Amino acid sequence: MKKKIIVIIGLLVLCLNLAAQVDIRKNATYFSKGLECKYKDDVEGAIVNFETALRYNANDDASMFELCEQYFNCNRIDEAFEMIKKAVALAPDNKWYQMRLGRFYRNFEQYDDFIKVYKPLVEKYPNDPDMLAELIDVLLIKEDYKEAQKRINDLQELIGANSYISRYYNIIAKSYMEKGKEKEALKIYEKVKEIDPNYPYINISLLEYYEKKGKTDKAFDELIDAINNKNLDFNTKANIYEYWFDKATSSPKVDQQAYRAGNAFIENYPENKMGYIILASYYFNKESYDSCAFMSKKALEFEATNYAALQYLVMCDINLNDNEALMEHATEAVKIFPTQPIFYWFAGVSYALANQDEQSINYFEKGRRFVVDKILLCDFDSYLGDLYHSVGEDEKAFQAYERVLNLDPDNVLVLNNYAYYLSLRNEQLEKAKEMSLRAIELEPLNAIYLDTYAWVLYKLGNYKDAEVQMKKALELSDNPKGDNYEHYGDILYRLDRKDEAIANWKIAKEKGNHSNLLEKKLQDGKLYE
Repeated sequence: MKKKIIVIIGLLVLCLNLAAQVDIRKNATYFSKGLECKYKDDVEGAIVNFETALRYNANDDASMFELCEQYFNCNRIDEAFEMIKKAVALAPDNKWYQMRLGRFYRNFEQYDDFIKVYKPLVEKYPNDPDMLAELIDVLLIKEDYKEAQKRINDLQELIGANSYISRYYNIIAKSYMEKGKEKEALKIYEKVKEIDPNYPYINISLLEYYEKKGKTDKAFDELIDAINNKNLDFNTKANIYEYWFDKATSSPKVDQQAYRAGNAFIENYPENKMGYIILASYYFNKESYDSCAFMSKKALEFEATNYAALQYLVMCDINLNDNEALMEHATEAVKIFPTQPIFYWFAGVSYALANQDEQSINYFEKGRRFVVDKILLCDFDSYLGDLYHSVGEDEKAFQAYERVLNLDPDNVLVLNNYAYYLSLRNEQLEKAKEMSLRAIELEPLNAIYLDTYAWVLYKLGNYKDAEVQMKKALELSDNPKGDNYEHYGDILYRLDRKDEAIANWKIAKEKGNHSNLLEKKLQDGKLYE
């Protein structure tokens, strides 16, 4: 009897313990509170309530699932992972538990475990495209392309051909390319183009493929198709254009390719500057300056401050001898790009051509402050030297020439002009001779430089050598000017060959472009200097 009483008491205690451990009502209450905290984004409150719910039912897989999410939200990743594994063990047929476990495996790069979870899920839920897409992603990471292609075909049957499917095929094809399996890659690329011709990146992929195979014509056709592809964004199109033409500059087809590309851009983006600038460059290279100017102006309609379009426009003005337009466009460009020396250069040239030398000097002086290129700086100072001479400021002219020769001792134009202007002033004639001789050494058949050298020799009193050099200059010149014959006459006069001197002065008068003293020389039959 005593033994029976002990057994009954033990059973009562066990029942009381179980009652304390499993209380469905309290479990449900705390689970509900946990959900309330979750929806209020109260992570800590949610964790406390879900953990309490588990204390009242240790096998509550729903609380485990929710706790997994909350642990993850506060970066308790390992605890979250353990919690979802327990939930799956308790409810292995729950789709959502399995998917969350699979995603943990994927995040931990445990891809084999992910596949073990997701393959059965996909078989069980064959009409779930998102689940199938997740499996495809991991198969691609694992480079299991055979299985991936099978699953992609299944996905295509579910959702039809679209950019999502094409993206997967493109990944496989690129991998085949990297592994040297080019035939397999081409088959997939062609399949993508067949099922989804407007997939935005198929043309880029085929461009790369054909380029690698050396089929540049086909590669370029894909570039044009890419520009025409409505689903490919403009910036990508612009980038592949730059990529292609950075590499194609030496190709004999580059001009024609640029022409096709420019027209494609204009057709697809008529209100964007890019196509017009491409064609401006094309026409400029073809010396079709009217067409280049037209395209440059079109580009400026859509971007009034476009540097390339402005530069092409002023260069066209120069080549078309339209100085009025050059002055207008160059001065406007200076306002837009006040630190770009090239526009000061063109503005300075335009005023020089209009015989407004002071205004021209102003632009050249301002522009040279922004020049960093040695060659361009020499061009600025060379022009300034000539301009300062033309306004009677020879000292400033000579300073400008000296700056040029310090940077470029063999600048032949400056050597000649500097020497000639020194000879006109009868100053530093030995230096003038040295510079003029160097100019002839650099360009021995230049009639202008020979004339300068002859004149310097004349100023030094070396009339015989001066005659030799002047005869060479006249023989080499296609159309000698009046001052050439006047100089020759002066030299002959000093050699006591007055009749020949007068004869050359007469020719000088017929030619024009002579000194103010020529009339007096002819009237009196003698030399005046």
